[in-house]
Amino acid sequence: MSEIILAALTALYAIAIITFAVGIMRTHRHKGKATPFVTVVIPMRNEEEFAARTLEALDRQEYEGEYEIICVDDRSTDSTGKILDDFAATHEKFRVLHLDPNLPKIESPKKRALESGFKEARGEVLLIMDADCVPTKKWLASMAGRFEGDIAIVQGPKQNTGGWSPVHQYQKLETLAYTSIEAAGFSLGHPMLASAACLAYKKDLFFKVGGFGDLVNLSSGDDDMLIHKMIKEPNVKFCYNLSADAMIETAPVNSLKALFFQRARWSSNGTKYDSHLYTLGLSLIYTFLIWLLISPFLVMFAEFPLTWFVIPMAVKVACDLFFLTCAAVKLRSKKLLLCLPITEIMQVPMNVFAVPFGLLGLFKWK
Repeated sequence: MSEIILAALTALYAIAIITFAVGIMRTHRHKGKATPFVTVVIPMRNEEEFAARTLEALDRQEYEGEYEIICVDDRSTDSTGKILDDFAATHEKFRVLHLDPNLPKIESPKKRALESGFKEARGEVLLIMDADCVPTKKWLASMAGRFEGDIAIVQGPKQNTGGWSPVHQYQKLETLAYTSIEAAGFSLGHPMLASAACLAYKKDLFFKVGGFGDLVNLSSGDDDMLIHKMIKEPNVKFCYNLSADAMIETAPVNSLKALFFQRARWSSNGTKYDSHLYTLGLSLIYTFLIWLLISPFLVMFAEFPLTWFVIPMAVKVACDLFFLTCAAVKLRSKKLLLCLPITEIMQVPMNVFAVPFGLLGLFKWK
């Protein structure tokens, strides 16, 4: 019986990863020509390290349509607010919205900041990114251009900057994986992951589904859980923008502790998705990772067969290599495959321990 369960978990992982590989290979590059009125909304809290760089990159946008940029200062206690005000004073397309520092504490202030900006938006398309991201000069045009016909949601790609420390290597390759899973889901017609670092949707669709609504009480979910709500609406079409012009560069965290808490925050809503099938799939894959972590000790100290660890681990590494090779080719990031050894070593314990911390809310985030 144990062998059957282990074989089923291993097969499930292999099927999931191979499906993602098929999905990323089916993702096509397409440059749209639409020019809707776009409002770019960026929530910022204590981002003095990145604010000026982000503002300057946004100021270099080459877009033929009408657009505005709303920076939401979410009760910053550093110089972020002043940086934003000084920049907006000399750049007419930029507006700054300062949230009241006495607003009550909630689980997800980022969603409140975003929705505050959305209510002030004049554009028909809402385009969001994170404050530590740097867009290309054609980013806005590339993302807006895909809103052709009935397209109401456009997800774009991202990549990590940083050096070659183990922590940065891990994030670079994992970001490639997450980006490719996003693209695969969109291409296969069933978006699973989404990222607020490079995401756009119609403003009327956002308010039609009630905005973030009950998601405000969750620590994350301003991207994938929102998209899951949106695609339930009739006739909502979506696409993935794989263009290099849409690529967002995002800064990595620099310590193992910060990386762990970030992953814990990401996993904090793992049991709160509306789709029970999706939650079940995540749970089974997590169970597979737990087995990979504990099975070497069971082999050494409980006389479990060595093959119970070797075969599942070999299948995982082979599937990961296949998927990430497809992803690296498609996203033109083949050098990142050099990060595979360190990523394989770190991924299992990182995820196994981060998930319970996330579900229990045992993480710190600004």
